[in-house]
Amino acid sequence: MKKIFLSSSFAHVKSLFPDFINAKYKGKKITFIPTASIPEKVKFYVSADKKALESIGLITDELEISKATKEEIQNKLINNDYIFVSGGNAFYLLQELKRTGADKIIKEQINLGKPYIGAS
Repeated sequence: MKKIFLSSSFAHVKSLFPDFINAKYKGKKITFIPTASIPEKVKFYVSADKKALESIGLITDELEISKATKEEIQNKLINNDYIFVSGGNAFYLLQELKRTGADKIIKEQINLGKPYIGAS
């Protein structure tokens, strides 16, 4: 089953996550992708969401897609327990996901049942 949790700000809805995930999540690793925020001037929401994830017991493992190697991208997306994509410039994010092949890995992982959390 696909598990997708989308919000405008994870920090504002973090209290809903435990009921959504319905599993033990504390101490699990989440791939934190801030790539969409790279071309943006205002970025406070990235750190707010990262802190919110950590405050509920998740371990964030940052993956900046535009600078990571293909091996690093594959390793983190496959081996970590969850995927989080932060908001920002969706066009830049899509460009980098397609350029690196991360889009295909994310889709595959979602189809295998890995929870995907996204913020806009």
